Amino acid sequence: MADYRVLTNEVLREALASGKTSRGALSRFARDRAFLHQLTGQHAVVAADIALALSKAYRHRLRRGLQPRVPYVRRLFLRTNTQTFHLDQESGKLRLSLRNGEWCSFLVHLSTYHRERLRGEGVRIKQLQVSLGRVVLFLERPTPEPYPPTSLVALDTNESSLDGVSVSPEDNRLVQVPYSEIRQIQATHFVRRRKLGRKKAHDRRVGHLLLKKEGARERHRIRSRLHALTTRLLDILAHHRAALALEDLSRMPIPRRHLSPRSRRRLSSWPRRELHRQLEYKAFDRGVPVYWVNPYRTSITCPRCGDITRPRSRVGPTFTCEHCGWTMDRQLNAGLNVGGTALREIAELGGLRLDLDALSDDAMKPRYPFEESGGHGRSE
Repeated sequence: MADYRVLTNEVLREALASGKTSRGALSRFARDRAFLHQLTGQHAVVAADIALALSKAYRHRLRRGLQPRVPYVRRLFLRTNTQTFHLDQESGKLRLSLRNGEWCSFLVHLSTYHRERLRGEGVRIKQLQVSLGRVVLFLERPTPEPYPPTSLVALDTNESSLDGVSVSPEDNRLVQVPYSEIRQIQATHFVRRRKLGRKKAHDRRVGHLLLKKEGARERHRIRSRLHALTTRLLDILAHHRAALALEDLSRMPIPRRHLSPRSRRRLSSWPRRELHRQLEYKAFDRGVPVYWVNPYRTSITCPRCGDITRPRSRVGPTFTCEHCGWTMDRQLNAGLNVGGTALREIAELGGLRLDLDALSDDAMKPRYPFEESGGHGRSE
């Protein structure tokens, strides 16, 4: 792994110094250097791909006017393709070619989940990465085509829940997907990090290590709960062949005016991007159509008459239209606007209709998507 790291850095240095952007040119240079390090040629090809990706990202940052660090590979690792290794899925024995005529073998622990994924239809192993204490397999498998949706679930992304509406040919209903435990976890770890910072103020090295460990544990706990939530939600949508409409928050800045430091900290730790990332790639994996809607004024627009109320900071928890008298929870009202926009702009959803009169009586009892029980919703 040390020789492979040296080879990758040499190819990366050549790419930056000579300005080469061709995969073929870097692969030829990498093969020549691999011969000196007595590594196989396939290792050199993968090392050239890694160096090409790092140099491309570095040049992209320079064009944007940033001042990035010169890329350099520091960790020990070895990444190679299928021509240099063989994995026995039954026993977990992995045989890897290191140099010409030199092989090594070791056992990889494969759980039942790993074996099921490897035996899936159309699954093919593409690459292998070996590092200190970890073996990673890169898989390739076909993804299904998005199915024609028969219903729509439009959700507004909030700090503690996804709120919106489910539109089907039979009925309309308000839905809510809560994840309030995320904010509880963030509040708990914030208090613990503050205590650790004060306790280890005299030893910055130990304090930094402890805070880093605490932050990693918080991220793992949040990501695990988001995975459980997104998997369940998309399994339900795929079962009912429903489409998903979400707000496009990729460029939404966090408001800085008129907010206390506590509110700014809370909004900065809001994992909306991780939530949308999981929803997007899992929907692609299941063939669930996902539509992204412009979030502009979704919380202050009346879904019945289209009138725009006062600025959002003054709306409060309940939305009330001064023009037609429409009243609803602000988060659910934003979900209605997301659904209405999706139904107007997307031709595949032309057979669906949003009936606001059917939702007004059920405004305080949202349900989980396509579930008869109201246990997941709010109570009056």
